[in-house]
This record gives sequence, structure tokens and C-alpha cells, in this order.
Amino acid sequence: MTFNSFNYCDDFVGFDNNKELLPKGFDTFNSTIKLRQLFLNLSNNVLKSFCHFTKVEQRKLSLYPLKQAFEYKINSMLPNSFIKISKENRTFNFCLKSTIIINNYLQKEVNNSVFVTSKNLLPAAKLISHCFINKNMQLLIDKHLLFHEFVLNKVSKLHHDKEVIDLGNSISIKSKDVCNLRIYTSWKNIVVKKPNIKDELQSAIKCIKKGEFNQVYLAYPKDDEFKRQIPIFVDELKNKEYQIKAIPYSLRSIMR
Repeated sequence: MTFNSFNYCDDFVGFDNNKELLPKGFDTFNSTIKLRQLFLNLSNNVLKSFCHFTKVEQRKLSLYPLKQAFEYKINSMLPNSFIKISKENRTFNFCLKSTIIINNYLQKEVNNSVFVTSKNLLPAAKLISHCFINKNMQLLIDKHLLFHEFVLNKVSKLHHDKEVIDLGNSISIKSKDVCNLRIYTSWKNIVVKKPNIKDELQSAIKCIKKGEFNQVYLAYPKDDEFKRQIPIFVDELKNKEYQIKAIPYSLRSIMR
């Protein structure tokens, strides 16, 4: 994978070897260290099935380039001995895929050694497969996906008593007692005087016209200019009862 294959500057954040692509201009994330911590935290929501950076790890590893942070994480997931047989079960559950992936990764540091691994190391193998590409460390994640998963996680915790559904391009919140709510997420800087939300607004209008939702929020990361909700009124919906708002979504909880 090369940078020339997509518009990486606009849509992706992460690292390619020692080159870091960090987001800019959001809320209080005004230093390289804080932006690294932001990425490590947000990556948890995308890589959660096999990789999780604790709060302590996020603070400690943000002092170093992202490449080093993920190398540290991989190494911490690999045991000193790759074969471990419990007293209760003397069998070894061999995993060919993990063995190939982990050995391929370790050859950059350990020569003439072959390790046999079990399925217990699948998480480490999955993390390696995501960020060790063509013998290089690289992890680039769509920033809109990172923000969407962050909002989904927060909404799910906040509305645990309601039905929260991830629809891919949006999130729905349904309950018998309140109006159904649809949330469209996008990672961009919002110009308050002239909001650049044309695409998301069109999705909101279509959603309301279908009749299932009459309350739609357009969620964006909060920044120094975009601090308050912006109610939006649309002429073509003037005969309908509806509510559309652009919502600033704070990421500050990541720093706590």
C-alpha cells in the first residue's frame, strides 16, 4: 500500500514508518503528544476485538512516535515462550496462520529462529497483520470511521436502556417513550457562519422524508470555533414537523 493510492492527507490518520499523519485543529489537542494520545484512544474502538491501549499506555506511549507505540504493543502481547501447555490440558492448539504472521514479523529482529504459536496468540497476529505491511510498519485508519466508532461507543453507553443501532453511515436510537433519533457523523472542521455540511444535510432530509425519523443530529468534533449546537431549517421540509441540528461532539474525555 502506498500513499499515492488514496487521498491520505484528507481522510486518513495514523503512521507509515516514521511518518505520522495526525489530525489538526480539534478542541484541546494542540500538541503532537496529545494528538498521538487521541489516535491511540480512538484506535481502540476500531481494533477492539484484538488490541486495547489502556489509559496508562496511552499516556506513556504518546511520548513516542506511533510506530514505536505499536511495536511496543505487539511485543507486549508476545510471550517469552511461544509454546505453553497447561497442567490441565497437555495438548497444544497449533495455529498455522498466527505462526506464519508472527514469524514473518519477528524475522526483522530475530534471525534463523522459528517459533510455533497457538491460537492464544491470534490477537497479536491480527495486530501484526494490520500494521506490518510489506516488511514496514504502517497503520492508516479513515478518520471518519474513527469518529463514528467513538460516537457510537459514547451513545451506546449513554443510552444503554434504548435500542442503539449502527447503520454504517449513521446511528439510530430508538425507544418506545421518546422520538426516534438518527445521528450522522463526520470528522471535519465546521465553519459556523457558513456550515460546510451539504452532504450530511442531504442525508438528513432524505431520512426525514421517509418518515421513520423526525429528529436528526449531524455530529462533528468540537473545536475552538464550533462550540454550540446549530439548528438547521430547510425550506423543502417546512410542512413537516422535524428537528435538524449540527452537534459539536467533545473528545476531551480521552485526556482524562
